[in-house]
Amino acid sequence: MRIVLMGAPGSGKGTQAQRLVKHFGIPQISTGDILRKHLAEGTPLGLRAKEIMAAGGYVDDETMLAIIRDRLSQPDAKQGFILDGFPRTLAQADGLTKLLRELRSPLDAVVLFEVDQDELLRRLSGRRVCEFCKSVFNIHTNPPSVPPECVPGRTEHRVVQRADDTEETVRERLRVYEEKTRKPVSGYYSYTGLVRTVDAQGELDEVTQRLFDTLAANGGKKPVAAPAVKKRNAGRPKPAKRAARVRKRKPVRKAKSKSKAKPARAAKKKKAQVRRKSAGRRPLRQAARRPARRKSSKRR
Repeated sequence: MRIVLMGAPGSGKGTQAQRLVKHFGIPQISTGDILRKHLAEGTPLGLRAKEIMAAGGYVDDETMLAIIRDRLSQPDAKQGFILDGFPRTLAQADGLTKLLRELRSPLDAVVLFEVDQDELLRRLSGRRVCEFCKSVFNIHTNPPSVPPECVPGRTEHRVVQRADDTEETVRERLRVYEEKTRKPVSGYYSYTGLVRTVDAQGELDEVTQRLFDTLAANGGKKPVAAPAVKKRNAGRPKPAKRAARVRKRKPVRKAKSKSKAKPARAAKKKKAQVRRKSAGRRPLRQAARRPARRKSSKRR
């Protein structure tokens, strides 16, 4: 199974990806995780990304696709994969399609998690991180509890709110996601018949069940061809119509040939008249020449 998971920040796609991993036995591929791994290991791709980030820029699509290619070439991804949060732009979606075509590993589904914006604001603004163990909690849906322990020798978590989890920041992140990712990328995949929409509001188990039901319902169906391809084929003239056009032109050509026949007949008449005149003059010329020949013989 080869799946792309799409959803706004806080839609729960990361949690559901983990459940898909257990069910299908395929890896979850998060661009953030593999990018950090390349940076930590100091690979050529990691060094390239580090230079871009050090200059204050975002890692370009070419580098990200190279990282994805490297990850998909590993043995555990041969039977399938779950792309979590990638592609995020129209250019990345197009680049991923070309990459998967080269690898002969086409997608089976693009899952779009839909959550109301007010619910997303509540989830994201309620997120907290422990300063010690770095565990992530939510004051609304998953508050800090004991157990689990925080760190060895400490049972109580000290949670803080990250700067990018404030309500103002969350609203801007959701706006950027809607404008740069959801509309263009989901629109790109909508013509392929791969998009599966899942209502991601409610209890985790309920959302998981909806996800599996959606994938199972469409698992045996082939992707629908893009309408744009059908329109191109529909505009081409059929062979029968082409033959009809040729037949209509033939009578016109015959009519033109008849009009050209008149000058040819007139030319033949002129030639015949010239021949008749020349035939009448020949005896006169012969008679004029004969006496001249007789005189010359007498002189000899």
